Amino acid sequence: MSWKFVLSLLFALVVAVFAIQNAAAVDVQFLKWEVSISQALIVLIAAIIGALIVLLLSLVKQVKLMAGIRAEKKTATSLESENRELKEKLSRVLAELEALKQDAPSEEQRASEETQTTAGAEGEDATQSANPSGK
Repeated sequence: MSWKFVLSLLFALVVAVFAIQNAAAVDVQFLKWEVSISQALIVLIAAIIGALIVLLLSLVKQVKLMAGIRAEKKTATSLESENRELKEKLSRVLAELEALKQDAPSEEQRASEETQTTAGAEGEDATQSANPSGK
């Protein structure tokens, strides 16, 4: 049992004992009405009305909380969908990057090609400077 339920039962017990011990008839006046009624009944009616008011207020709070939970679930679903789409896009981009890496020459191949191209160009420059007539 929850402690709130136990506390409510204890409070109800105290109210019942109070009502039973104060069972004498009293005159009650409300606006233009005047009634002679048992004090125990007045206490019980007041306790019931108080409990109903607390119940209604807690229901309002519960409805607001449920609306908030619904909104948060909707947001979570939207974010999960966006996350899934982004993961799919990331996997496609990574696959494209991997394909580009396989198609592109490696750094070592590029470096050796550049060295060969540079050496070939320097060799041609040396030949042209030694033979300025181009023959």
